[in-house]
Parts: sequence; structure tokens; C-alpha cells
Amino acid sequence: MLVVVAASMAWFASALACAGQDPFAAGAVEIRAEASKRETRLVGDHVVQGERAALVVSGVRDATLDLSGLVLRGAVEGTPRDSMVGTGILLEDCVGVTIKGGVLRGYKVALRLERCVGVEVAGLSVPEGWAMRLRSSDCAEDGADWLWPHENDKDEWARDYGAAVSVVDSSGVKLHGVRVRGMQNGIQLVRSHGALVWDCDASFLSGWGLALHRSSGNIVAHSRFDWCVRGYSHDRYWRGQDSAGILLFERSSDNLVWRTSATHGGDGVFLFAGRDLVEGRAASRGEVDPGGCDRNTFAECDLSFAVANALECTFSDDIWAIRNRLDGARMHGVWGGYSRRLVVLSNSIQGTRGPGIAVEHGVDCAYADNTLEDNESGLKLWWDEDPQFVDGPFGKARDTRSIGALVLGNRFRGNRLDLDCTRTQLAFAGNEYEREDRGAPWFESAAMHLGRGAPSWRDDGCAASRFEGVEPQWLQRARAWTPPEGLPGSPRPKTTREGLDTIVLGEWGPWDFESGAPRPPPRESGGLLRGMQLDARWFSWQDGSDPREDLVGWRRLAEQPALAARTTLSCDLTAMPEVRSIVGRPRWGLVAKGRFRVPDERPRVLAVTSDDGVRVKIDGRVVLEDWSWHAPKTDEVPLELEAGEHELELEYFQIDGAQALRLELLER
Repeated sequence: MLVVVAASMAWFASALACAGQDPFAAGAVEIRAEASKRETRLVGDHVVQGERAALVVSGVRDATLDLSGLVLRGAVEGTPRDSMVGTGILLEDCVGVTIKGGVLRGYKVALRLERCVGVEVAGLSVPEGWAMRLRSSDCAEDGADWLWPHENDKDEWARDYGAAVSVVDSSGVKLHGVRVRGMQNGIQLVRSHGALVWDCDASFLSGWGLALHRSSGNIVAHSRFDWCVRGYSHDRYWRGQDSAGILLFERSSDNLVWRTSATHGGDGVFLFAGRDLVEGRAASRGEVDPGGCDRNTFAECDLSFAVANALECTFSDDIWAIRNRLDGARMHGVWGGYSRRLVVLSNSIQGTRGPGIAVEHGVDCAYADNTLEDNESGLKLWWDEDPQFVDGPFGKARDTRSIGALVLGNRFRGNRLDLDCTRTQLAFAGNEYEREDRGAPWFESAAMHLGRGAPSWRDDGCAASRFEGVEPQWLQRARAWTPPEGLPGSPRPKTTREGLDTIVLGEWGPWDFESGAPRPPPRESGGLLRGMQLDARWFSWQDGSDPREDLVGWRRLAEQPALAARTTLSCDLTAMPEVRSIVGRPRWGLVAKGRFRVPDERPRVLAVTSDDGVRVKIDGRVVLEDWSWHAPKTDEVPLELEAGEHELELEYFQIDGAQALRLELLER
């Protein structure tokens, strides 16, 4: 391969030619083009220099940029992914431009389109680019790894997390044959409408395969966004950390995703109305009845084996999930809190470790003709006291009751509970149950209250009736849905590997086993503390002194521990099975002491991930303390330690909910 280190790339102008010409018919050429140092900018017939991208194409109409056989590289081989910077190619204010082929690697954003109309990108490959270095270990998650998709009006997604293709303020864009690997995010559509995405593959990423923000009227077909995941360690934690195969945020409406795969993601699909509606930002600007991410359809897709939810769609109206595979999720097949007219129709929802379908505060939703099998519960509906949303801006704008649920023609098999219902109004007809003594066929023919003598149902204040009459028009329209004619693309082959145990995370993201890369080694934690022996005592303070109010009394409880053991500091000290089974989950404490060795006097940092309170002493001096009830987070303090042996003392308490405790002593 010919390698050209380009101090100036003025010759790139010749790549722009009238449509139909092929200016790159020669062999492969690799160009070193660091966007942070120099760009080539084509404005009309003039080439100028700048700093925003390696190549900027501005104001061009009806032309082709043929990159076939070209590799544009932004960073030398071996550069850590979190050190990759800049944009490879930027198109701005272009109309009818086609980009064909090419390889862009080593950038934070490989290709960016701004204010473009009718641009087509075909056959682009992005084999590596920017990604966050994951700090979570196989033992415990690190709160610093969580993503924040809730802000993007100032280009936060591209700036903070990068993208292979970022489409901004554009319309009518076509993306097909785009392939992305080895970075955090794939394709982003931001304030862009009428896009057509097909035969694309952005998989094995550590963030989002496809992400939409304020983008409506787009169609995605025959594409693949598999293993877009972070925040997972098999049978230890399963948080997802807001990763997703497909992400829709902030009033992205009227989109269609058809025959597309987004398996093994943090979520398969993560759809959230946005802060405009939920936090009242739009109302404060004077908007009346602002929408969420409404009228989106997901049809004939495979969203299986999600770390959290196969399909999460919240605070939005008229979401249709039709004939999808939503099997094997760790938390929910469908999570639809605060939905209105949600339709879950003819889906397979099997093997979910939580509820197959879970909807709180749903209004006029339909669950029809689904197979709900081998889930913790088949269908969970409820209303509860939720001041943040019920009494907040969303509740002031929308109905937040749990009413109008239609449960029609579903097949319940092998669930621990078929229905788990709390303070909800619902109607039934035509459902099938595994056995008459477990199900409720008597209820299908009589308007009776749920739960009497039916062990497969749990009822807490629900009002139920038999559904009779004509289905509402919104459900009839969903039943009659067919895909638009003439959608391009070829059917995706089914993934060759299934199950959550195929998710293996390394330093930069999920293991791409399809590439032939070796399985990443375990992400061990501890640093200089790894392998340290601790004399530890675990105890319950469920009925004892609160450590925040009576530290002396709390410490006294440790004198008669529920569990005392000599253990190795090699993992999350809250994850030990003995702790969960013997001490219990809520309101327990730990005190421990051990010794470790420092080989030299170079600067170090002590990093402690905790949920909840923690205090660390070294050689009798408190070096880190957060003695409070808090969510998982990591605190760091610099340390100057003499070479030799040191004593570490640890105190920790857990209140409720999530729990984490991890200690590392690292080089600065």
C-alpha cells in the first residue's frame, strides 16, 4: 500500500467530479490527515486551509466524492481511542452530493454533514475511532462510565462521545452500506428529517449504534446495531449505563424502524420523550401541549438479549411495537412507563428475568396477541405515588393514571405470574393460559375482580372487566399496519450467537468475536491493592444504630458480626454471595483491615467506588471519606506514600437499592 503523509491535501479537490465519473480508479492509497493540524477546504473552485476537519466540502451541488480505494487516517496506528481527535470529512451546505466508498479511521467524528440536502453516503467504512476507556471492571461497575444522552442541543453527543457519521440540520440524507466498528458511537441524526438508512451495520460499539435527537420522519430498514453495550458483567451487574442499539431522544417522532437488528444492547431501543416535555422546558417557553417521541413504529425487528430493556419507550404517545422478537432481556421485554396509546402487538417476549411487559401510569394502552412465556411476570401494570412525575411538570400536562389497558388474545406460558397488577383499570378478552387451575379463564367470561383463587395473578386494587365491543381506532390502525412499498435493502441474517453470556467487555467496549479478535482479558481492579488480604466483618444494622447518627453504636455491632472471614480484595466486596445470603441486602455494614506494599515513592491515586457510605484510613489517617447515602460514584484522592508496607482500614455501610464497594491504588 502506498502511504502518503499529506502536509497539504489540495489535490483532494480533484476527487470532486460530476456525478458518474470515477476519479479514484487507482489502487488503495492511505492518507495521513490530522484534523487537529490542517484541513483542505473546497469552496466553489478554491481550496483554502482551516482547522475544523481534514477535508471540508462547502456549498457544492450535484457532485460525487469517490473515495473508493482511499484510507483517510487521523491518528497513527496504536493511538489509544480516547486520544483520537477531530473530524475526517465535513460537508456543509451541500445539495445532491454523493460520497462513495472510502475508509475513515482514527477520528472522533469520521464524517459530519451539516445543513445538507439530499446527500448520499454509500459503502463508507469506519473501522476505528474515538471511545471512552471503560473504568468498570468485571467485578463492579464504575459510575463514571454512565452516558448522558439527555443534552444535545449544543452538539454534546458528537463533542463528548464522537460518532462515525454525524448528520446535523439536514434533510433527505441517504445512508447505505455504512459499516462501523471499533469506536463508541455509530450513526447520529440530529435535527434531521426524511433520512433513509438501509443495509448499515454499526455493531460492537460501546455507546449507541443509531442515535436520533429532534429527528423525525426517518426510515431505517434492514440494518444492524448489535452488541452496542456497556455496563455489564455476567451475573454480577447489568446496568447498561444508557447504551443502546437504537436511541431516540427529545421529540424524535414519526420514525419507522423495520426488519432491523439491535440485539445484545444496553437497551435494544431506548426511547425517551425528552426534557422539553418531562421537565417542562417547552411549557416554560410558552409551547402548548408539546410532544414527546411520538408515533414511532418498530416492526419485525430483533431486539433480544438486552442488558436492561429490549424496548424502552417512555413518556410518549402512539408507539407501536409490531411482530418483534424481544426475548431474553435481563430486566424487561418492554418498559413503557407513562405511555399513552402504546400498542404491543404480536411480539415474542420470552425468557425475561423481569416482567415481559412493564408499564406504570399507562393510559389507553393495548397488549394484544403476544407470546409471553417463561418470564418473571408476563404483564405488570401499576400506578404508584411518584411525585417527581405525577406532581411535576409532566403530570401537570398529561394524565398520569393507570387506566384503559386492553389485554387481548395473549398467550401466557410458564411465567411465575401471568399478571402483576396494582391500582390499574383494565379489560380482558381472548387470552390463553397454560392451565386452568393457574390461569383465569373464569375471568374472561365474567366481569369480576382479579385474583380470587387464581395463583397466577397478583391484584392490588385493580378494576377489571371483560372487553366487549369494537376495538378503538388507534388499535385498529396498528393491526392494519404494513410497511411502505419499495423500501430498499436485504434481509439481515440471524445472529449466530445468542444469550447475555456472549457480552464480554474489554477496555474499550464489547468483544467483537466476529472479527476473530481474541477474547479480552478480565478487567481486573485494585492496582497495588490487588490481592490484598483483608480481615473482614459483615453485620446487619437493620434494627441497630444508624452509622450516620450513632457511629459508636454502629461500630459496636461489628463486634458480633453475621459473617467474619479473611478475604482477598479482588472484586466488589458487596457482591459476595455469602453477604447476600447471610447478612441480607438492606442496611448492612462492613469493617475490614489489611496490609499492602508500595514498591516506590512515585505519586499514586486512591480510587474508591461506593454506594453507600465509605471511609478509608491508611496508617491510621483518614484519606477518603463519603459517609452518606448516595448513588454509585467514584472518588479519587492523590496520595504520597513511602516505599514499604502500609496498613489500610475500611468502613462501609449500605442502606438500600444499588450497592458497590471497590478500592484501587493506581499510578497517577
